[in-house]
Parts: sequence; structure tokens; C-alpha cells
Amino acid sequence: MQLPEPTEQSDHSPVRQQYLSIKRQHPQAILFFRMGDFYEMFDGDAEVAAKELELTLTRRDWGRGEKTPMAGIPHHAADSYIARLLARGYRIAICEQMSDPALGKGLVDREVIRVITPGTIVDPAMLAAKRNNFLAAAVLHRDAVGVAYADITTGEFACTQFSTTQPEIALAQELARVQPAEILVEAGDPPLHAPAAYLAHRPLEREDAYGMPDQEAEEPVFAPPLNLESGSLVTLYDARAFQIEIARMRLLEHFEVATLEAYGCHSLPLAVSAAGAILAYLQETQKSALAHFTSLETYNTTGFMALDAHTRRNLELFESGRSGNQRGSLLSVLDMTKTAMGGRLLHRWLGEPLLDLARLVERQEAVSAAYTDMTIRARLMPALAKVGDIERLISRILQRIATPRDLVALAAGLDAVEQIAAERATVPAGLTSIFSELAPLPELAALIKRAIVSAPPQTLAEGGVIRPGYSGELDEITTAAHNARQWVAELEQSERERTGIPNLKVGYNKVFGYYLEITNSQLSRAPDNYIRKQTLTTGERFITPELKEFEALILNAHDKSVKLELELFTELRDQIGELWAGRIHRTALTLARLDVVLALGEVASRRGYCRPELDESDTIHIVAGRHPVVEASQHETPFIPNDTQISTGESQITLLTGPNMAGKSTYLRQVALITLMAQMGSFVPAEAARIGLIDRIFTRIGAQDDLATGQSTFMVEMVETANILHHATARSLVILDEIGRGTSTYDGLAIARAVVEYLHNNKRCGAKTLFATHYHELIELARTLPRVRAYNVAVAEEDGQIVFLRKIVPGAADKSYGIHVAQLAGIPRQVVRRAEEVLEELERKGDAKMRRKAMQELV
Repeated sequence: MQLPEPTEQSDHSPVRQQYLSIKRQHPQAILFFRMGDFYEMFDGDAEVAAKELELTLTRRDWGRGEKTPMAGIPHHAADSYIARLLARGYRIAICEQMSDPALGKGLVDREVIRVITPGTIVDPAMLAAKRNNFLAAAVLHRDAVGVAYADITTGEFACTQFSTTQPEIALAQELARVQPAEILVEAGDPPLHAPAAYLAHRPLEREDAYGMPDQEAEEPVFAPPLNLESGSLVTLYDARAFQIEIARMRLLEHFEVATLEAYGCHSLPLAVSAAGAILAYLQETQKSALAHFTSLETYNTTGFMALDAHTRRNLELFESGRSGNQRGSLLSVLDMTKTAMGGRLLHRWLGEPLLDLARLVERQEAVSAAYTDMTIRARLMPALAKVGDIERLISRILQRIATPRDLVALAAGLDAVEQIAAERATVPAGLTSIFSELAPLPELAALIKRAIVSAPPQTLAEGGVIRPGYSGELDEITTAAHNARQWVAELEQSERERTGIPNLKVGYNKVFGYYLEITNSQLSRAPDNYIRKQTLTTGERFITPELKEFEALILNAHDKSVKLELELFTELRDQIGELWAGRIHRTALTLARLDVVLALGEVASRRGYCRPELDESDTIHIVAGRHPVVEASQHETPFIPNDTQISTGESQITLLTGPNMAGKSTYLRQVALITLMAQMGSFVPAEAARIGLIDRIFTRIGAQDDLATGQSTFMVEMVETANILHHATARSLVILDEIGRGTSTYDGLAIARAVVEYLHNNKRCGAKTLFATHYHELIELARTLPRVRAYNVAVAEEDGQIVFLRKIVPGAADKSYGIHVAQLAGIPRQVVRRAEEVLEELERKGDAKMRRKAMQELV
């Protein structure tokens, strides 16, 4: 952001000089500068805010002949404006007044209390309750990748490092798994610092972490990132924060340890570099404590099924491709969780299918117990709904930003935990291990309820937070103030009786305080001890020494009580953080697991899912499988189930033909989703299923031009196919929904055939494959390649019309029925008739036979 050149202080008014000084410390953030009841923005900040927030752009007269652009928002409405700016990729620096303008003359003290970025949001109103808000950092070397991520709202902090021959692709895959809101990368421009993982974004330049701008900009650098891929903001961060020794020392100091061995990352320099950079960024942007980051988990990416961004999007795991939101996604079907913690954990399980058979069986046992016992679900799920988000609440307490209402919510949640724990003796065996980790804290709930009123105000400044009886000193102040107010309340009646003035009134305003008001017609009766304070058109206002004494008592009591309440609340909040935070956090994680398994049990019961058999074989065998999302959306008609049998050794590749709209794509996705659900520990939509663990699911489904990189539809398709052929293994599942449609018929057919042959013949690959195609000529491969099987989607013809039976049957489709589908889509009847004529002409000329002959020649 362009700033005026530094000048002598005398050239600017004091407040303008103060603004410029603060703005220079945060040149790449929009500065919300508090002035009274408004946040004001100036210069380029004002121009950006006016455009993005649809504000009126005015000009501020600073005096001394200086006028600059200005835009402002009410401070009480700031959250909605901040959320809109964050959604567009901007950073916001919140500058508050640190002294009361009413208490002194001269310049009000101001300072930035926090910098808000997409990855550092703490306000619950700006966060999705059931999704983590991760800040990630990435470090690339030529043959290795380091990644760390943290959620400031929960205290989760993790890192990893892994070797790879293709670091950019591996990093993109890991970022797709984590789904961070913001990614920190080392500032600089070597090729490895701008990998393909970031090509979907235009990073924002930002200030140096040590106080100076990275570079002088000719133009303002505010520009929202191009969120075409993962929606993450890429932030170029000071390279020094990534230096391994600096990062290591920062971590050691934060955790107050001499070595990182206990965290498992002491020999992983890239992981340490990324984790240290995250910690530096949080320390820089957050003025609150980071005490809730109590540990650093080092994890191994080989424990999860690999799912790249294309696969996650194509399978619509978290959002529908049609609506762009959760409705219509697999998550929308599975999410019957009752807590925010459970919702976040379900999101994690869905995005991280396991490869560890023992852990999967453990999850299955818990889900099976929940599925079998409908009574325990009926008792526990309503209780879970009362828990609230105690994971984020305890983090707010440790950050010292919790409000009185947060503590009341925590107490209510702990009451619900006690209710849940009381069911320990009645739960089935599969849930006992979860219940053994529950730690109800009735003593803490009782303490909070004894200290805080049941419906406290939003802020401590309003007073009335601490419950009577908790503090003797506060009770004395409150009683004195109450008595004083009672005296004032009775004063009006007593003075009317004493003076004989029937319409005498006692009033109050912020300028004069308490006063006695007498109308003009009664002024002659005013006692001598009344002191005239204000003349009105209708009468006079008076004070008395005694009235001012009681006024001072009331006002001083309010100030004293608010100050004491702040001390008492702070003491209680810090005590909770010090004594109970660890147990509350563990309880939150345990409740999240319980919530997820109960939700999956409920889904399985409602939808008629089965427990899949999991093993290390090379087989996927599904009996009467169903697409979970399509089935859930079909309320009127039953979903037609289909069997699946594929194995690396025998029926490795299924070639599927059939007309558009017949259900080929649904079937392909169905098999992938059932496999994925099985490996997250869920039951699956089928009568029976046996799943040999899959290391990765690849999908090549649909394509469109990539405008960001200038790639055509066909090029995008080929890039995705190349990725599959390079990385698929014998334990992978490959879903191919058409290949070669973006080029000539023969080119497309040749490429499609070559891909099938490669998947079949390449020993390194050998992936289990479902390939839907309109190239009926490919079916010839089922006769020549031993592990290729041909299937089609059955269609019935009735009176010249076709009926889609949605059933997968052996053999090839004999027609494509494309013209019929065109008619169903609403193509004008004249066009349909002409298409029928052209088709008859082509068939008469033997074009179809020529194409089959060409295919045979390729064999």
C-alpha cells in the first residue's frame, strides 16, 4: 500500500502522525483505526474498503491543509465487514484506543491489538463451527517437503516431513488433505518457492516480520488471491522465520524444553522450519497468549489413503459441484453429529481414510456398537447436543479472550458431560474404551455457576457479571450503591412532600448527573438549599450537596464494582486455564469421537448400511452397492443397487458402456465412495462388502478449460490422466469417466485404448480400474486382455422409447442412444429428426463398420 513519504512531525497533525506511524508497521494490512465509535480507514485503505464493502468514500480534513480519502464503519458492526474482507483475501489490523478520551486532553493512545488473516480468525461468528480453520506453512527442497499446520481456535499443532521425487505434487496433495485457510511460504522467487501447489493463488506481499517492508511497491499490493483450487490465501512470509535454527529456538522457547525429541521432529529440519514459521506468524499477529498450543504432533502421511484435490472435488466429499456448498456432498449425508467438535472430527475422518487395518477395526467396533444399540443413541445424542464447543471454549480461556458468556457456556457443557458420563455402566462393549477417557468436572461447573450470573452481559464493562455471594468485597460495594440508588429513588417523593411542589422531578443525564427539576410556575417554592444548575424554557434544574454526595457514591461504586468484577473474572478464567484446561481438552476430544461413532451408527441404521469386511487383499467385492448421496436424495423412487467385483489378479479393469444419463458416472463414483467410507471406519451402503485396503483413489471425471493456466479441456484431461499413470499402484483404485473426448475420434480412441493397455500390462501399476467410455470399440480389449471385463448399463426399449434400468450387466452396449438423450434434454424436434436422418445415412454408408475395422487393425 502506497504511503506518504516520512516527513517532519510538524508537517502533520498529531493524530495524522500517529496514524502514519502505526500504518507503516502494517503496510500490507487494511488498518481499522479506532476513532470514537467508528473504525476509520484512510488513504489507499479507504479506497479498497469503499470498493469491497460498498462504503461511501469521503475525505478527512486533518488540518494544516491536508485532506485524504476516508471511509468508516461503526465499531459494533465491524465483524461482518471484517468477514467480508477476509473472504476476499485481505488482512486486517485492528487498532484500538488504549486510553479513554474523556479522561484527559491531548492525543489518545492507540495500538494494534491483533492482525486478522484468513488463518488467524478467533471470532466464533466468523468461523464454521464444524470445520477447522488451519494456518499452514510449507517448505520445499528438491527431494523433500516439510508441512506444518495449526488451528488457533483449538490449539491443534502438527507437522510432517517426507521424501519425494516430485515435491510440488506431493505438497499439493498434502495441502488438499489439510485444506488450510492460509498458507505461509518463504518469501523469495526461486522456482521451488512457487510450485504448482500455489498456482491457483496470487500471493499477497506483506511486511517483513521484523518491522520493515519486504520491498517498495510502485502500486498498491492489495489484490485478493485467485482462489481457483483450494481457496487458501498464500502469504509470502519473512525467510528468516523459516531458517531452521531460528525456527528450532522459537519452538524450544515456546514449549520451554531443551530438545524437540519428545515431539518426534528433532531430526526433521523441514518440519521444524515450517512449524517455527507458523509460531512466529502467530506471535506476530496475535496479542493474546498462545498457551493453548501445548504440544506439537509429528505425523506420517503414509498412514492415510492419498486423495488429491481433483479426487476430493470429483467425489464431492465436502461440497457439491453443482451448488458449491455442503448440501449434496457425502459429508451432508454422514454428518449427524451433535457437537462442533464431532463435526470437525468427522470432516477429518472423511478426508483422511486410514491404511491401518487395526485402527479401522477399532473404529468399526465402536460404530457397530452404536449401530446395534438404538437405545444408547437415543439417550446420548440429545445430551451431546447440549455440550457446546468446549474445545474452542477452553482455547479461548487459555488465550485470555474468553467472555463471561463463554464461561457460562462451558459450565452448561460440563453439566451435559456429567449426564453423558452417567451412562458409563449401560453402554455396549464397543464404546467402553471411549467412556473410560471421559472426565466430568462437576466441581468446575459448580464453581462457574457460583461465580457468574446465569445470563451475563456481553462485556465486563457493562457490570453485573459476578453473582452475589461470590465476593464479600463486591457485595459491600453493590449494597452501598443499591442503598444510594434507593435514596435517590425515594428523593422525588420526599422532596415533593417537603416543598409542596407536586410536579417536582428527579432526573439524570451524563452532563449534569442527578438533578431536581422544577417548572416555571413552581419556582417560587424552591428551597434555599437548592443550587441552580441549568435554565430551561419550561423551568429550572437544581442540585443539592447531599444529592451530589449520593451521586458520587453511586458512580464510584459502579467504577469500583466493574474494576473488581474484572479482577475476579480474570482470576477465575486464569484459574480454569491453569488447573482444568488439560482435562477439558481431553474430554472434548473424547466427546468428539463419541459423537462421530454415534452419528455413523445413526446413519447406518437409518440408511440400511452394512459393516464392510476389511483386509489386505487385492479385491473389492460389493453386493448391491448404492450411491450414498443419490440414494439420500431420492425420496420417491428406490435406488437401483449394483454389484461390483474387481481384483488386481483377475478382473482388474472394468470397461463400462451405455448411453448418457443411464447411470455410468453414478456407478463409478459409488464404488469409490463405498471404498472410501469403508476406510474411514464407516458402514457402507450395500448388502455386503469386502474391501481390500486401497492406498489411493484417482479420478478422471469431466473436464473444462483451465483459464488460470491457459490449458484446454483436452490438455487438462491429459494432465490428469498422466498423473494417474505415473502414480497409480497395484493397491490403487482408478476411476476414469471418459478419455479422449476433446480431440478427434480416432485420436481419442487410440489414447483411450493405450491407457487401458498400460494399466493392464504395466507391472508397476496394475491398479484396479473402472473405465466408462463411449468408445464401444474398446470392448474388443475384453477379448484380448485377460484381466479386462466388459459391462454395460442396461436399457429397455418400449414403443420406440428407452427406459434406463440403471443396472450394470455383463457385455457391451449395442447402441449409444445419444439422439434419444438429446430429445430428453429438450433439443428442438426439428433438430432431433434431422439427427435421425443423418444417423441413418451414416449407418447406410457403413461408417460404423469402418470404425470397427480401424479398431481391429490397431489390434
